[in-house]
Amino acid sequence: MEKVAVTGICWVPRGKIAMRRPQPGGEDDDDLRAMHDELAGGGSSAGASGSSSAVAHAAAAASAITEGLEEFDLDNYDADEDNQDGMQFFSVFKNDGELADEKDPYMKGDADSESEDGFDEIKPDDQVFVAVSCEEDTCQLEVFVYDEEDASMYVHHDVQLTAYPLCVEWFSCIGEANEGSFGAVGLIDHSIQLWDLQEMEPMEPVKALGKAPKNKASKLKKKRVGASALSSAKAHEGPVLCLHGSVFNRNVLASGSADETLKVWDVSENKCVHTYSHHTSKVQCARWHPTEQAVLLSAAFDRKLAFLDVRQPGQVAMTELPAEAESAIWSRHAPFECLASVDNGVVACYDVRKVVGKGDGAKLWTLMAHDVACTAVQDAPTKGVLVTAGLDGHAKVWNTTSSPSLAMSKDLKAGPLFTCHSCPEAQALMCFGGKCPVMWDLSSEQILVDAFGFAPEVALQGREAKSGCASMVLLLA
Repeated sequence: MEKVAVTGICWVPRGKIAMRRPQPGGEDDDDLRAMHDELAGGGSSAGASGSSSAVAHAAAAASAITEGLEEFDLDNYDADEDNQDGMQFFSVFKNDGELADEKDPYMKGDADSESEDGFDEIKPDDQVFVAVSCEEDTCQLEVFVYDEEDASMYVHHDVQLTAYPLCVEWFSCIGEANEGSFGAVGLIDHSIQLWDLQEMEPMEPVKALGKAPKNKASKLKKKRVGASALSSAKAHEGPVLCLHGSVFNRNVLASGSADETLKVWDVSENKCVHTYSHHTSKVQCARWHPTEQAVLLSAAFDRKLAFLDVRQPGQVAMTELPAEAESAIWSRHAPFECLASVDNGVVACYDVRKVVGKGDGAKLWTLMAHDVACTAVQDAPTKGVLVTAGLDGHAKVWNTTSSPSLAMSKDLKAGPLFTCHSCPEAQALMCFGGKCPVMWDLSSEQILVDAFGFAPEVALQGREAKSGCASMVLLLA
């Protein structure tokens, strides 16, 4: 079934995900063993007496069936000389059977397995990203593996979600005893679900912040997952529009909502630490500073860009945006600068020091990136590279070495683009979300190699790839 929209994407650091298959066993197997023991006479005394009675009835029935067969002397049938050839056949069959049970020393893996060896394995050097999307009647979280050498990607496994997803963020820890790889998903039902990405077939999230999802295991009695653990959480009262985890403390999560609030969560304690209400409309963006652990950025539909120190909740510095916010990021190459894109297609760069100090010239530059809403703005590990995406379906690369100038524009053929994220471990790898995930390696474009000096040895040739589960186009050239 064709996707309607990919609403959120996040990268998983290399080597941070290792798959676990569902282990055999459990309550069902224990019940079967108990029933077997009871039928075999291994249970209680009552079961033993019942078993003895059943054996007596079976013996009587067998005696009635064999009555009248004495004349054939079946007890000595195997000693008949005329049957020696048959006995030889069964003897050979027995010897061959014993050899068949022996393991072939030259055969690797499980000979009885129908799956390919290593298919479920995610290698430490694999590029992995998570995408949340919706189809006509289902919503899901998908874990993708991207092969840089072949310039192809595939869905490794997916998770069915209970509501429409709006954003996703990767987590490495959700508690002292919960180290691993987790995906936090903000949903339209006001909740935040945390899923274990290392489980092939998870039935429910490991945690839920806010409104708990319903357990589908029983149709007669629906229970809320972790209802007791959620009693201290202060849930959002609107859809969760954005999520961002702190790079300093992976248990800390910031979330923005259509209820006009910004919340900071302690995921390990499963509770909301603080709620900020400095915006007067939907909070579209929330980003922790990459080097200052207490500094948080937010942008909203009230056309305001805000900066706050979470240690001083009452002090918020704000500045005007050209229009309603779509996305905002901190510059990875200039720690005192941030960039924001808005719904009229404009991208603006701000000097945070001048915003906090209420000085003139806080807005460093603006550019008209798209004719429609600019839904995403991202920089890359390579200095001077700025990428924007819009509802017009185009991705644009800008050179910001001096004043911003357009280096290249490309129609990704994926419909309106809703999100874009740069891979932190590759110099020019960008992932977009439209009707499907689209990967674009900027180093595959010679014009961009000439402009930014991407290393030619990592440049990839453009090609097309398709997923087996959905129509997906990988555009690189």
